Amino acid sequence: MVRVISFEGCVGAGKTSLTNYFSYEIGMEKVLEEYERNPFLKEFYDGQDVKLETELTFLLIHYSQLKKAIKTIRDAVILVDFSIEKDLVYAGLNLDGKELEIFENVYNHVIQEVKVPDVVIYIDLSLKVLRRRIFQRGRPYEMKADIKYFKEYNDKVKAYFEDKSKSQVYFFDVDDLELDPGNKKLSQIRNTIYEVVRQC
Repeated sequence: MVRVISFEGCVGAGKTSLTNYFSYEIGMEKVLEEYERNPFLKEFYDGQDVKLETELTFLLIHYSQLKKAIKTIRDAVILVDFSIEKDLVYAGLNLDGKELEIFENVYNHVIQEVKVPDVVIYIDLSLKVLRRRIFQRGRPYEMKADIKYFKEYNDKVKAYFEDKSKSQVYFFDVDDLELDPGNKKLSQIRNTIYEVVRQC
């Protein structure tokens, strides 16, 4: 049986970096979000009326990635740099009325097949570090957006994982995280992953 550990958290927190790091260090399979496959993302950040298209596309990309991984990777723990539950959270923030109903119907079908992650490692940043990370990675559509937009959304996503997530969730403030084997925060995250693996 496949078990999934997802890194989740705010924009620029290091979800992909940590997934890559631990996949290599521990020798685990991984799935990385293919956000660039979403053709509506730039239009969404430009304020065009493509909210439903954007949210459904992300959901179906994530569904496709997880479905493929579950079918091809057997009897293993895999690391993923997203949680499909966040698609539901973002839909609730961006959609309403009939559009939200359409999304929820698709989500309910999808989640029956791929399920939510067994464990979520939620990594969080202060606003000061968040601003720096966004500019460091240099995605144009993110750099044009108001930093308060990301902070507001990140706070709401974190609140969901604190109170409503169906996964087992561990929270880490990663302002002081470095990809150095001796880093204390990195060691804490590593120990959490090992503990999950031991329970399998």
